[in-house]
Amino acid sequence: MRRTSPPELSDDLPVESLLAAVTAQIKFFEKWPGDSKPFVFGEVSLKREDYLSGLKRFVELGRTSASPAVFLERVKEEFDFYEVYGQKSWGEVFVTSYFEPVIPGSLKATPRFSQPLYQTPDDLLSIDLAAFDPRLEQQRKFRGRLVGKAIMPYFSRREIDSNKSLKGRKLEICWVDPIDAFFLQVQGSGTIELEDRRQLRVNYAEKNGHPYESLSNHLKSRIPLEQMNMHTIEAFLRSLPASEAREYLERNPSYVFFRTSQERAVTYLGIEATDGRTIATDPRYFPKGALAFLHFEKPVFNPPESLVPSTTEPAARFVLDQDIGGAIQGPGRVDLFWGRGADAKRFAGAMKFPGKLYYLVPKTGRPRS
Repeated sequence: MRRTSPPELSDDLPVESLLAAVTAQIKFFEKWPGDSKPFVFGEVSLKREDYLSGLKRFVELGRTSASPAVFLERVKEEFDFYEVYGQKSWGEVFVTSYFEPVIPGSLKATPRFSQPLYQTPDDLLSIDLAAFDPRLEQQRKFRGRLVGKAIMPYFSRREIDSNKSLKGRKLEICWVDPIDAFFLQVQGSGTIELEDRRQLRVNYAEKNGHPYESLSNHLKSRIPLEQMNMHTIEAFLRSLPASEAREYLERNPSYVFFRTSQERAVTYLGIEATDGRTIATDPRYFPKGALAFLHFEKPVFNPPESLVPSTTEPAARFVLDQDIGGAIQGPGRVDLFWGRGADAKRFAGAMKFPGKLYYLVPKTGRPRS
C-alpha cells in the first residue's frame, strides 16, 4: 500500500448501517482475546489499540456530524487513505461478490435432496507449517489425514461424493440438491428451509485443503466469456443429466464442511457479515478488521429476470475487511458480501468488475475538535 490523497467519498448505503457495522467491529475487538499483531498499511504500522481508537473516532464523527456531507469531510481531515497495489496499477482490484443462500432441504435423503452436507470429520488434520519453521508463516495451512505413519492429502470432492469416502460415519447434517450444495460451499454459509418449514442455518467449519478450482475455467467452450457468471454456470449445470453435472462439479476438488449455527453468515474473524459492508481479501496482504473504502461497478439487470446484466453503474461505500475466501488469493482480489436470499444472489452472482480499494488509517498527533 501507499498513502494517497483522499478519493471522492460517497456512500450508496445508509450511514446507520455503516456505523452499526463499525460499532460491532469495535465490540468484537474489545472482547476478542486474539493475537495483538499490528495493523500494517504500507510503511505504517499501528498497534491494535491505536487502530481501535481510530474506529471509535470514526463512529463519533458519524454520530456528531450535522450531515452526511460534513461527516465525509471530517473523515478526510482525520484519516489518511492508503491505496493498494492490487493488479496492474495502484488502487486497482477485481471485485466479485458472495451472499448467503437460502435453499430447500431435508433431514433425510430423498430423490430430490440427495447430497449430504457434512460436518467436519474427526480424522481431518490441520497442519500449520509455521509451527515447524517461522519462516513459513505466510504459507497456507495444509489439511490431511493419517494413513499408517504418513500424512496424506484429505479426500477430494470426487472421493467424498462419488466414492462415498465419508459414508457411514454419521457426519450428515442434512440433505440438499447437489448443485445447491456446490454453490453453498462456494458461499461458505446459508440457510436450509426444511420440509416442515423450519430453518436450519449452517456456517463454514473447515475445508479439505485441496486448491479451489473455478468451474469457469472448464466451461469456456460452453459459455461465452462475456456471459460467464454464477447464474449462467448454474443454468448450464441444470441442463445436464445428473451424472454429467457431477463430473463438472468434481473438477473442483476443494470441499467445505459445515457446522449448525444460530448466527447468520459468519466471517473469518468470527463476527457476522454485514450486508454490503463486509469484504473478503487475502489475509497475507490486508489486515483483518480494517476499515476501507471501495469504488466498484454495480450490475444493472434489464429485464430484471435476466441472467446477464445489461449494463453497470458506479457505486462506492465504506466497507470492513473481515473475511477470507478460498478463491480470494493475491493483492488484487476483493469479494463483497451482498446479503441474504434470492435478490442478493441475483447481484452477487453477476459481480466481476474492476474497482478501487483504499484503507483508512487514523492520523496521529492531530488535535481533535
